[in-house]
Amino acid sequence: MKRFKGFTLQEMAIVLAILAILLAIAVPNYIAMKKRADVNSVATQFAAMIRELYEKVDSEMEYDTYSSATGGHMSKYYIRIDNRQIPDPVTGEKSLKIQLIKLDTSSTPHREIVLKEIKSKTVQIAPTSTIVMSNTGVATYLTFGPKGEIIEFTGSIVARGSVHTPYTAQKTIEIIPISGSSYKKTIVLNSIPPGSVEVQ
Repeated sequence: MKRFKGFTLQEMAIVLAILAILLAIAVPNYIAMKKRADVNSVATQFAAMIRELYEKVDSEMEYDTYSSATGGHMSKYYIRIDNRQIPDPVTGEKSLKIQLIKLDTSSTPHREIVLKEIKSKTVQIAPTSTIVMSNTGVATYLTFGPKGEIIEFTGSIVARGSVHTPYTAQKTIEIIPISGSSYKKTIVLNSIPPGSVEVQ
């Protein structure tokens, strides 16, 4: 009868060393792949949300012509962006939150109804974006004017803050991981044709 011979200490050490090397290669690659997937997912969903915003504004002729001087007309539809500025009221965590909202003007004060939401704790909008992101603890809003121009402002829909300028030029929004990677996706908003959005 043959007796089973176990592994020696040296053999065990070699196996563990090989496993450690494999993990050292695999774990960083997995983390990098996960970050790229998160960036791609947010960029794709955000671009689709911008297209949907334009379709809603255009089909209902609800363009934004508001100015504090004239009063003007507020659109029914906006994208509200919190680029890791506003802490969650329950957990205190900050995350990228992008919402397609409908403005309910039948109530006082006006109420923002969330139609769709994208939320991520792993990515953010880069400061190199040409859409101006608020860094003062308030949201940034996007919508469209009557010529298809991109309108952006901070604060709230009624009490608009630092930016309220109709842009006719191309605008970009860069989506990047919070840390540890130079990978990015750029959402390009074109005014011609109106509502044209690309992900690069």
